[in-house]
Amino acid sequence: MTTINVVFDFDGTLATTFVGGEMFRGHTPEDKFKKANKRFRTNETSLREYQEEVFDLIDESTAEMSKRAVDTSSIRQFGKEICERVWEAGGKILVASAGLDFYIRPVLDSVGLDRIELHSGRVVSDPADRPPFRYDYPSFKNSCKGDWVTCKCDVINRLKIENDDSDSEVIFVGDGSTSDSCAATNAADVVFATGRLLDYCRENGIAATEFDDDLSPVLDYVVSKTSVNGAK
Repeated sequence: MTTINVVFDFDGTLATTFVGGEMFRGHTPEDKFKKANKRFRTNETSLREYQEEVFDLIDESTAEMSKRAVDTSSIRQFGKEICERVWEAGGKILVASAGLDFYIRPVLDSVGLDRIELHSGRVVSDPADRPPFRYDYPSFKNSCKGDWVTCKCDVINRLKIENDDSDSEVIFVGDGSTSDSCAATNAADVVFATGRLLDYCRENGIAATEFDDDLSPVLDYVVSKTSVNGAK
């Protein structure tokens, strides 16, 4: 029996917006943010370095940002249905994100998706502390070719190893052009893409199914696979 597992990117994929960006927009000095962003866009700093730099400019604690994330964010339509279907069929749902746990986990928990296994950067400062924060990257491996906070390809490959004794399949769902493209190219069995990831897949001959405003193509696929496995 095939076990279906799904690994979601978070910002702009499982979440309808770039939640991390919403945390610092309007909450950092504009001139300093623009300089940090320019350094990132011109490859002077990595994604990890850029993220630390801008979050350390924010005028709030992580506790305050966590609440704001819950109040202003939403999960893409059919995301919850996908999770429930996979769990019912005995599979796993993971989020692999280049973002930070303090805004991702509260959003997931607020919509009843607390069972999702989260792989992301972490802020290990006290939730009441203001920046500069202390960071940790438990899902980053030096073998990954980019300084991307989380090695999504490694997350997927380890999930495959865990399911090595069964006929399993790992679906990756994403929208980005860096760590998402690595996961789509080097690890996932099936890819669903939008935005920059979809462009990358088309340009590089990687099989990917497009999704747009909602995750209905992913849900349809999961239902078709789990129905064959006997799930009702």
